Amino acid sequence: MGERMTLIRSDRYGDLHVAEEQIYRFEKGIVGWQNITHYALIGIEDTPFFILHAVDEQLSFILIPAEKAVLDYGFEIDDETVALLDAKQPEDVVTFLIVNIIDDNFYVNLKAPVLLAPRSRAGCQYVIHDRDYPLRFPLRRRGEAGNAGA
Repeated sequence: MGERMTLIRSDRYGDLHVAEEQIYRFEKGIVGWQNITHYALIGIEDTPFFILHAVDEQLSFILIPAEKAVLDYGFEIDDETVALLDAKQPEDVVTFLIVNIIDDNFYVNLKAPVLLAPRSRAGCQYVIHDRDYPLRFPLRRRGEAGNAGA
């Protein structure tokens, strides 16, 4: 038959049917929610945004791929995180930024990106300590000065 689907009943988004390969294991959780370890990544149609929704809880985050939000964003991840993600090469890891909406303005968290490894289906929130990235960086629309836009 078809691929195995999981149903997430979301108060915010309704019933979400996700494929097994959309579910990521966050062994260490996300900052503030360390006890929640399984999330599904769901694309939002016709936008660069994604929903990262807990499989068994009413918790979700809006994400955007880092390359769609900012220019010249980079950092090194430590060996422990490489092992946690089971990453063999840099291309194995996709960097997403958590989007916050405050007073109708969009901001991304550059200090603590979400790292996903599609091959191993592992994920983590990685806090960058060796660079001075902000928790709230304004996300501008395409064509505005300052970044790549969304």
